[in-house]
Amino acid sequence: MNKLTYIDDCRLDQFIFKKLLSRYGSPVEVQCLDTAIEALIQLKRKCRDSKALPDIILLDIYNPYLDAWNFLDRVQAIHSLLAKPVEVYILSASKYPTDVERLQQYDFVKAYIVKPVTRDVLEQLVREKEFAQSSLLTL
Repeated sequence: MNKLTYIDDCRLDQFIFKKLLSRYGSPVEVQCLDTAIEALIQLKRKCRDSKALPDIILLDIYNPYLDAWNFLDRVQAIHSLLAKPVEVYILSASKYPTDVERLQQYDFVKAYIVKPVTRDVLEQLVREKEFAQSSLLTL
């Protein structure tokens, strides 16, 4: 089972995201957090425990207290210490080419997703993660 952390200060978006998952019977274990600071603290605390770390982080680009750029810089500093690779997907209500370009400096950021997250997008993320994990096991 994949673990996913959804970071968004909008509780309505969190609710909709959880509803989307439950409606389609997704096998993903989800944790919703209001701030990127909470996620960073958890990553640091769980960095050596591969079972406790999320496989995927969905991060709203505009987050109070710690914006996406500061979060990504801090994750980049500890990413090599994590017990397993954690993929980050950036969420935004609109797509700015400068933001997309800036994200290319982070190897662990896999995509820029325009909200709302749809069932198709979520299924694709999970499929790609499962494929990558199974591919690693056969090497």
